[in-house]
Amino acid sequence: MGEKAEGLEKPAEVAESEKDHQEAVDYFNQHRDFFEHYSRGKVKMRPAPPGLNTFACDLTTDELFINSVFLRKKGLSEAKTSFAVLHESEHLEEKRELLKEKDGDKTFEAYLARLKSSKAFSVMDNHIADIRENRAVIARTNESQRDIEQSLYRENLFPETDFTQTPMHLQLTQALLRESRVPDELCTVSPEVRTELDALKNIAGADGTKLLDIMTHPDTPMSLRLKLQDKFIWPIVQKLLKKDIEKEKEKQEQNQEQNKGQEGEEGDQQDQNQGEGGEPQDDDSDGEGQPQEGKESKPGKPKPGKGKPSGKPSDQPIDPNELFKAAYEKARERMIEAVPIEELEKALKKWRETPRESELDKANRHHAESIGVSAEALKKYRNVIEELEKTINPETNENAIESVKNIFRRIVSKRLKPTPAPRYPVEDGEDLVDPAELYAEVKRGNLEPKVWETYQIEQKPGKLIGEVEITQVGDGSDSMNQGTKRLEQRKTMVLGMEGLSRAAEETDNEQTNMLVPLKIKSEIYKFQADAEADITPLKPMSEELGEKERVDVATSFESTPGERTTDYVTLEHILATLDEETERKIQAGDLKKIVIVYTDGVSSDVAKVQTAVLSLRKKGVVVIGIGITNDGISAKTTYAPDAKVAENAKDLPNILVDLLKEHLADL
Repeated sequence: MGEKAEGLEKPAEVAESEKDHQEAVDYFNQHRDFFEHYSRGKVKMRPAPPGLNTFACDLTTDELFINSVFLRKKGLSEAKTSFAVLHESEHLEEKRELLKEKDGDKTFEAYLARLKSSKAFSVMDNHIADIRENRAVIARTNESQRDIEQSLYRENLFPETDFTQTPMHLQLTQALLRESRVPDELCTVSPEVRTELDALKNIAGADGTKLLDIMTHPDTPMSLRLKLQDKFIWPIVQKLLKKDIEKEKEKQEQNQEQNKGQEGEEGDQQDQNQGEGGEPQDDDSDGEGQPQEGKESKPGKPKPGKGKPSGKPSDQPIDPNELFKAAYEKARERMIEAVPIEELEKALKKWRETPRESELDKANRHHAESIGVSAEALKKYRNVIEELEKTINPETNENAIESVKNIFRRIVSKRLKPTPAPRYPVEDGEDLVDPAELYAEVKRGNLEPKVWETYQIEQKPGKLIGEVEITQVGDGSDSMNQGTKRLEQRKTMVLGMEGLSRAAEETDNEQTNMLVPLKIKSEIYKFQADAEADITPLKPMSEELGEKERVDVATSFESTPGERTTDYVTLEHILATLDEETERKIQAGDLKKIVIVYTDGVSSDVAKVQTAVLSLRKKGVVVIGIGITNDGISAKTTYAPDAKVAENAKDLPNILVDLLKEHLADL
């Protein structure tokens, strides 16, 4: 038992991979709060999954997968690794924003193709982008990250600052990056590169802003950065690349000439070693210069140059990627570049294949999440509002929601505090408003010119009830599923809620200007033959009518499962909860309380409904029954005398508006 069972030991590379993955997960968990605080939800950082040895990203979910081991193996400390993670998140943020632009995916695809086809472009782009990403990190953190960044460039990425042994087209952007991030240390480059570098640094706009500052500013879109690179930096890189290629050709030609000379000397030496007959000596032959019997003579060694291409290196096609392969590989060792091009191609492919939200839909989804409702529920609610706003009453030229709001606007206007009404011009008043006219009139002998302004007080009438409570009771019986009854009832509920909500906002803004402030309260029930649900308000009585409440109520009215019409249960509950203070306010004229009941059928207990309605009315509560279609015609007798019937369910919103106008007219 002390010995390990054969075959249970994991292969060393598997064990190492699992160990690395666990290290990456532990690192991420340790720094999770810092990363999440930095990204603020824009980029969602995650530990790299098993098997991913680099970084990767998902452009559809805005996720960045972090593998700290990849950076640790590059020799980065924990602090520098954290800086590099933030740096990579800025790379992803740039690409996210690019994909939001028109044809952004095509721009991104062309960009990736250039990265793959030209190593020179790839290195240049990475250097310029790194300046931008580092500036973004520093701007969003603090000076301690600036110190970490400088240490990263001094100790890890560019400890040596003499680039003269590097091809000139690489010297340019390496020095540009190094000097940008460690400005107090100049790099050593060839004179030609320094001339180009200084000229590039001095390009500025009319306001003095440097081109490089604009190009690498954190707020500069990636698409604009690429255009500026192509216009100002890439042509210089191409010019230097061309000169680097010419230098390499010259080196190759010199080497070829040297090789030819060496081969010529070797050929002369071979000629001296040949026999008199012009044949080469054969060490295995019996006689000097004679082949052995049965053996073929061996051919002489070809003369120098024979059988080899005669063209010069300049005649052969040049691939810079191969010509400077070693230099590019060395340059890449000095870059973090944690997300390989192949991973970016995968991310773009997935992004294109995934159905995407519009910016409006995404904003609505985020808003829905913030208030605690589903995006679908919010969308449905807003669709109902849009439908109500498009329905215009030809008599008033108002939509239904505006009609409800205007009812309260008129109420407010009647209870505003006395206002001074100006009268002008008058012979005597409080304010002199036309001194020049006064002077002219007096000179002409008119001692009572009309150049003064005075005020008179206009008292606005009104009963000045201080509170309004409106209760809507919806029908949740299954018969509401017939035709459009359920949909129109839901629309009417939305109308009531949205209209009252907007009216309350305007009323709140005028509270200090009114003789008696007006409070607007509301509550909503739905009876559905459920003992608990029938007495539990979907929206309790209060002045609050937030968007979440409105959406939740509207969603509730999408379902009407009740097997009976239990309106009496809800009405009895409203009666039972009517306290003495509320009754006192009603009797004193300080409160107007209205209960509106919607129903599409005969109540399951008409007697109980009528008893509750009668009791409520005796206490001063206005109770109105609205029958929905001819199925609800019984409401006219059950709720008499205050009852209406919407013969067409589509008339429900207009009936609600008319009822509110009628019963709030005395406010």
